Amino acid sequence: MKKIYTIVATVLLSISVFAQAPEKMSYQAVVRDGSNNLVVSTVVGMQISILQGSSTGTAVYVETQTPTTNANGLASLEIGSGTLVSGSFSTIDWSTGNYYIKTEVDPTGGTAYTITGASQLLSVPYAMYAKSTAGVVGAQWTTNGNNINNTNSGSVVVGSTLSNSNLKFYVTNNASPKMGIGNNGGFNNVNSGELHFAEDTNYSSGECGIKFQHNGSLNNLYLIGGCSAPDTIARFNRSGYSNMRQLRLGLNYNSNPTTQLSVDGNSDFTGNVTITGDLNVTGNIAKGGGTFKIDHPLDPQNKYLVHSFVESPEMMNIYSGNAKTDANGYVTVIMPSYFEAANKDFRYQLTTIGTFAQAIIKEKVSGNKFVIQTSTPNVEVSWQVTAVRADKFANENRIVPEKEKEFKGTYLHPELYGAGNEQSETFARNQQLIKEAIAKDNTIKNADGQ
Repeated sequence: MKKIYTIVATVLLSISVFAQAPEKMSYQAVVRDGSNNLVVSTVVGMQISILQGSSTGTAVYVETQTPTTNANGLASLEIGSGTLVSGSFSTIDWSTGNYYIKTEVDPTGGTAYTITGASQLLSVPYAMYAKSTAGVVGAQWTTNGNNINNTNSGSVVVGSTLSNSNLKFYVTNNASPKMGIGNNGGFNNVNSGELHFAEDTNYSSGECGIKFQHNGSLNNLYLIGGCSAPDTIARFNRSGYSNMRQLRLGLNYNSNPTTQLSVDGNSDFTGNVTITGDLNVTGNIAKGGGTFKIDHPLDPQNKYLVHSFVESPEMMNIYSGNAKTDANGYVTVIMPSYFEAANKDFRYQLTTIGTFAQAIIKEKVSGNKFVIQTSTPNVEVSWQVTAVRADKFANENRIVPEKEKEFKGTYLHPELYGAGNEQSETFARNQQLIKEAIAKDNTIKNADGQ
């Protein structure tokens, strides 16, 4: 029986996406006639089949070619570039078992094939490259339908090799590492890309976890979280504007905020802050000045009315009113029931109205009341009592009118003294906080143990 002798059969890239070689197979064969003589410088007809499973298995791909043998009877061709008979060379799944190559030859250049041979395809140079030098050891990459799975227990690196890391996926490049998630050819697309952090990737009843979702049509990047119907946590606009549903600033980050914005610890604001609504302060307020600001009663659409606060080195309460003495020149002024419990060190001022008369405090505050006497009867008296706060908070937080500065050589308002911003107290405080943060031990794990 006439024979074909296969010299070399080399798969280039059809089984590896990493080798970046053409999807062809280089094949050479020496052709001899029935007398074992070389068939030289002759056009020969060849039919090449890729068989799956065994040398007599199913043909997953068949093509024909008409190469010309050289002076040594050697026919060279590239399987995958011939005339297609059946199948598709590019869709052969080389990972699903053994494959064999079957060659049929017509020494006269036709299709009356009289020389037949079959041999198993073994490891090939590009496959060996993908296994060893491309960083994938063993059969970590498998296919499952349209999916490609990786069973590697270490890291997957795109770029330069890393020798020591605890991260599972890297994109490395000394110039500018990049990884893109987006729409291809659809500018301003509504669904421009999503990055998911799922609690359970096999959970079928909805989405649980956090994801970044980009909407190119609205120019927004959304941070979405929840289970099993996630909702927007934050929105980031391309123009730079950001909105967050709830935010907590501080070290107690494992407790959820009870309001839209919670701040734990000290905070600095440089610039103007507008609050629409009430401001509740449980501690002290230190300020350079203070006013009330309202619509002007006589021209509310065009003017403001502004009055300054009353300042004092003591924590003062002021009470006032009008009273009229009786036929004997006496009147008792009744104060609120909490008056003596909340105040101490009472100071009095009296002014008679409508007539010249003398007015005195006949009896000082006692039992939340005091008595006024005038030199003539039936006199109207305008009275004012100023008292020092005596509640528990005031007793523990008395104002100290003069204090040494924590940061010597600084100003609250450096611009008023011809000094620069670097001499402001806020600048000095921030510099100290930065130094403390740098000095802090960075090896301490956070409250999540990470």
